[in-house]
Amino acid sequence: MRIVSLSDTHTQHRKVEVPEGDVLIFAGDGEFRSALDLIDFNNWLALLKHKTIIVIAGNHDFVCERRPNDVRKYLTKAVYLKDEPYVLPNGMILWGSPMTKTFLNWAFMESDEDLDQYYWSKIPKDTDILLTHGPAYKHLDTAAPVGEHLGSKTLAKKVKELRIPYVICGHIHGSYGIEKTEKTTYINCSVLDEEYHLVNKPIVIDV
Repeated sequence: MRIVSLSDTHTQHRKVEVPEGDVLIFAGDGEFRSALDLIDFNNWLALLKHKTIIVIAGNHDFVCERRPNDVRKYLTKAVYLKDEPYVLPNGMILWGSPMTKTFLNWAFMESDEDLDQYYWSKIPKDTDILLTHGPAYKHLDTAAPVGEHLGSKTLAKKVKELRIPYVICGHIHGSYGIEKTEKTTYINCSVLDEEYHLVNKPIVIDV
């Protein structure tokens, strides 16, 4: 099964060249601030050929937090996840969450301790793919090569505890790429750089 992942398009989704695949994963920050933004994104998704499309929100997607009932109403071409699992066509279990560690006054943010207690605790033990907007601590979580680590320490602990094979995120544009450890493949699929230029391609993996 071929998975195509991308995130952090910030209204530039129509400029992205999306590779073919079986499953398309969007890891948040389409810049959804109104129903019209959701409708436009949904119309774009309708042009794609992936059989399964999964979307989570991100910290810039305020309408998803403030008007949660509207999201599934307008995102008809995707499976929208908010702290819940989804079984992929090949039987793998994906769990998706929009949450990130608190930074200023954005959407879907909590302290690292509250993330652990109220969100990461819901992650099933048999999760194969963890989809979160924000990264795990020390895994593709710096805005610059020598920058501060911005990821969630409690998320990193949970990934290690559950030995989750794949972790897909966005949020920190400067850490785009793939990192492999002994147990886990980490993917940051942000297509924009820190200056919001479209410089990165969606990341494709076969599972």
